[in-house]
Amino acid sequence: MNLTRLARGIVRAAVRAALPIAVCAACTERQGSPAGGAPTLRSAILELQLEPPQPEDPPRGVELPFPASGEAWAGGLTPISGGARLDGARGSVRFPGRIALRDARVIAFRVSAAAAGSARLALVASGAELAAGELEWSSAGARTLRLELGVDLLDDLEVRLEARVAGAVELAAPRLEFPLGAPWEGELAGDPTRVVSVPLGLESRAARILRPGWRLVGRGRAPSAAAKLALDFGALDRRGAGSELALEASIERANGTRVEQRFELDWRNRWAHQVVALECDEGEAFELTLELVGDAAAHALVAVPSLALYTPEPAPRTVLLVTSDTHRGDHVEGARGAPVLETPALRELATRGVSYDDCWSTINITVPSHVAMLSGLHPRDSGITDNQTTFSDAPTTLPEVFRGAGWHTFAVTSINLLTPTHSGLGQGFERMVAPLAARTSDKTVDAALRMLDEASDRSVFFWVHVFDAHGPYEPPVPFDRKFYAAQRDPKDPSIEPEPGMRVPSYLPGVRDAEYIRALYRGEIASVDRELARLFAHPRVRAGVVAFTGDHGEVLGRHGIWWAHKDIYPDTLHVPLILAWPAAPGGTRVSAPVQNSDVGRTLLDLAGYSGMAFPGRDLARIEALESASPRFALSGARTSASITRDGWHLIMQLAVLDEPEQRTHRVLHEVELFRLSDDPDCAHNLVQGERQRAQALRAELLSWLAQWKGERFAASKRTDAATAANLAQLGYASNSATGDARAPLYDDACACAWCQRWR
Repeated sequence: MNLTRLARGIVRAAVRAALPIAVCAACTERQGSPAGGAPTLRSAILELQLEPPQPEDPPRGVELPFPASGEAWAGGLTPISGGARLDGARGSVRFPGRIALRDARVIAFRVSAAAAGSARLALVASGAELAAGELEWSSAGARTLRLELGVDLLDDLEVRLEARVAGAVELAAPRLEFPLGAPWEGELAGDPTRVVSVPLGLESRAARILRPGWRLVGRGRAPSAAAKLALDFGALDRRGAGSELALEASIERANGTRVEQRFELDWRNRWAHQVVALECDEGEAFELTLELVGDAAAHALVAVPSLALYTPEPAPRTVLLVTSDTHRGDHVEGARGAPVLETPALRELATRGVSYDDCWSTINITVPSHVAMLSGLHPRDSGITDNQTTFSDAPTTLPEVFRGAGWHTFAVTSINLLTPTHSGLGQGFERMVAPLAARTSDKTVDAALRMLDEASDRSVFFWVHVFDAHGPYEPPVPFDRKFYAAQRDPKDPSIEPEPGMRVPSYLPGVRDAEYIRALYRGEIASVDRELARLFAHPRVRAGVVAFTGDHGEVLGRHGIWWAHKDIYPDTLHVPLILAWPAAPGGTRVSAPVQNSDVGRTLLDLAGYSGMAFPGRDLARIEALESASPRFALSGARTSASITRDGWHLIMQLAVLDEPEQRTHRVLHEVELFRLSDDPDCAHNLVQGERQRAQALRAELLSWLAQWKGERFAASKRTDAATAANLAQLGYASNSATGDARAPLYDDACACAWCQRWR
């Protein structure tokens, strides 16, 4: 069976966490007991199979009958048995009733003639030609003329055929043809049983395709007498009279009794969610059959993902991970060095949880940072260091562990870089909603709350990603002027721009850098307003919550303006707040940590400390060590850093010419900063602290030597569309080049900077 990556990831989630489920197998309890008293959840994935394995393709058209006689006919066009006749003249006929043409692509006419001739046929509605074509023939015979119809035609039109012929012809009743829409026709060619990735609305899911006359069948055993099926489906393509179709779910018990339910199909480009009670005894075998029933002449496609088979929980638990893109660590109310800023939702979360004042990311760009958080693997170890590389499904991810333990898992993200197909982060998520480009946090939170409520009787792990703080900075009212003096004009000619200041193209004429910084703060405040709705949900308030950033933003230091270039604290320092029911509320932790440990921490807080996953539990505050070094890579492996005991060393791994930074970055150049005295890294101490710099550099090189290439890279996108999308997001220079298997540093390097240390 040819499964897509997305489908494989979902199936693997159950297998990896010791759920012994074969395809279409019975639901069983997770084997083993998690540490910490976490309950064992009776839940599994019910796979569906298409039966019969190779069904015949159903008809792809519907006949449009001519009226029998009467006023509908005009000119020389007259009815005959099964069609119409026209002899060397003009004529027309109005089809009975109003015809729905929105779903049609072609109208096909079968033309028969006894001798040479020609014909012009046109389909007319409201005085305008919808489609027209001409046909010529030099000998007797039958031919077909296909007229292309537009895809934006309205439903329920009064339609007339107008014909002009030279010679005598007979026309059979035309057929409206409904070819399958892309991409499913191509993906299913030769194997209609396969699983494909189906996008509906903003959510892509791994699903099998169901058509009239086909059946999807799943077999299993009820884990309890109260067991239910979470049935999701999406109506993809409708042709002809498809509006009369319904999806029928039939459950046949081992004793032969059958329970049936029918669900209307929703054609509004979105996934439908239904819950079906099994009505079986505990351990009883059952067979589920899904079919399209109703109009036998209809043609439609319906996508059905794998089904979740679960026992409703009286007190379902909730674990939430929120990642705020491009969120500086000092841009949270109450943080050390925070500017004037209001984030009441994050302040309240910190009041009932723990704030980590010195949390750093592992990298300065989006996809690799999220791979690190969801897999526990540092970018050096995963090999994912740019936004074009898709993460392999080989490593176990955080949602896979939760899914295998019986939890419902879903994600709602705000940028297309984090779609399952682009990032590879769909594995383990039953559902993942991502936009076609980017969207604001209000829409993301709306979707997350809806999906949380749909799982009201199931334990849920979900990830919410917000993107507002990423450029362009365009906060909504009232946040667009909230942190900037009302009477001040940022374009005032008397304002002297800061030295080297770059003005974003979307803010022409702005001279005051503080105005742009105020816009950035406005974006974060607007995110906070939306997150307040999410944090106020009763399940979230009673659950485990982690809030962090994927990386920060540079707002004018080091010659970097409004971007997350390089790996100074501006881009590595991110917020981290953890809240859980027994948290020591209001605690602030000064120990250095990294957000790649958030996955391990969430598992431990959920009671799964016995499950294998990289990282350390940050909730064990007393065990956090201040002496452990933190390492980071820049996007595309252009530089690396080590931070230890308040010292931060950066080493350049590639020559760079950056118009937004200094004009030139020298190969293997080293910078050293003492963060306790210089948190902004304004004073490079590499000359005066040579011995310290040499020791930190040696430790960094030892760490870099463990690079194993892009070992968990599934693919790399190098097409022009991806490059243009990344450039628009400010990632044009974060593309890894060269041999990914090569070492990140050559010990034999004889460059000027390497000579200094010998």
